[in-house]
Amino acid sequence: MSEKSRRIFLSIIFLGCSQAWANSVWISLFDNSQVQRVVLTAYTGSLTAFGDGKLFTITKGKAVNVVLNGEKLVTADTDSLIGIFEQLTVTADTGATVRIRPVLPIMASRNYEATVCLSADIDRIRMINRLDEKQYLAGVIEAETGAGRTEEFYKAFAVICRTYLYGHANRHESEGFHLCDETHCQSYKGKSRNDAKIPAAVEATGDKIIVDSDSLPVLAAYHANCGGETESAKNAWQINMPYLIPVSDPYCSAFANARWEKTVSVDEWIRYLMKNGFKIDPAVVTDFSFHPAGRTPDYIVNTFALPFKQIRNDWNLRSTFFGVSLEDGQIRLDGHGYGHGVGLCQEGAVEMGNRGYKYEEIIRFYYRNVRLVSASEIQIQIPQL
Repeated sequence: MSEKSRRIFLSIIFLGCSQAWANSVWISLFDNSQVQRVVLTAYTGSLTAFGDGKLFTITKGKAVNVVLNGEKLVTADTDSLIGIFEQLTVTADTGATVRIRPVLPIMASRNYEATVCLSADIDRIRMINRLDEKQYLAGVIEAETGAGRTEEFYKAFAVICRTYLYGHANRHESEGFHLCDETHCQSYKGKSRNDAKIPAAVEATGDKIIVDSDSLPVLAAYHANCGGETESAKNAWQINMPYLIPVSDPYCSAFANARWEKTVSVDEWIRYLMKNGFKIDPAVVTDFSFHPAGRTPDYIVNTFALPFKQIRNDWNLRSTFFGVSLEDGQIRLDGHGYGHGVGLCQEGAVEMGNRGYKYEEIIRFYYRNVRLVSASEIQIQIPQL
């Protein structure tokens, strides 16, 4: 490539990136890991890479190692050193994907669309995927729900994940990106590739989001299985949200996560309760059984109360929705559901989709007193970084 051609090509690259990035979301990758070395490959097609004034191509089958060395990224292929950069920008050509395989520490590889920017951070390589909103949402839906669901289920989740994006897009703004790829934000493991219905659902729902009575994006919480009744935000998080209230859910009962149980010895249970302030009174008969009619915040023994949330955390239980029985000399915890129980029950929504419910009906079943609107209608947008 001549110098003139190279300059023209770089100008096109910079112009295209600035225009694309202005309408994209920026997602921090492997955000919870101190990745210090990665291998970059082109999973399909080829990649265009640019670092500190140097332009090069990563063709399919070619592996490029990027190693953190102080405040620099040492970049080399199997034959020679490519360069030592402060920042490396890798853009997938049309139809291509950027495959990233962390090797220090060793982690599973993931494929990403559009552009990945790598830079030296404190004791780690910071990697930010800059991509179109629709591409990101498709990846989130697949990571959060898996493949093989109905179109209406995926449409419901497209609206839910989009609502979260628009409501939290400034969460990591001070760090130079919109969201991370962990469950702290929304789980994102790269390109959606296992179910064509997922990107189709994102496309079909346009820019619709869920808003409350003040036209603000709702906290579109969801969990695996509610066990027959969803939890209120007030009980779970001490936050009163009128759209996150208990809902009786008959749709999730056939799934394995709807019921669970755990048994412990009576002595072990007594020691646990005493550790948390329960006092044995020899003059009072203690009945450890507790059978709430529905979800309730506390387990109650005589006048002693202990939050179900604390018991769940201490015993690593599936949910806070359970009863307590004394059977055959043991304490039996008879549990329902999996997760915090607030908002949409994923397995219940799967069954609603299987039964032919539309996505709007699924959303309004789990989130009460809400509206579905276009983000552009209420003039809300993702902030540019």
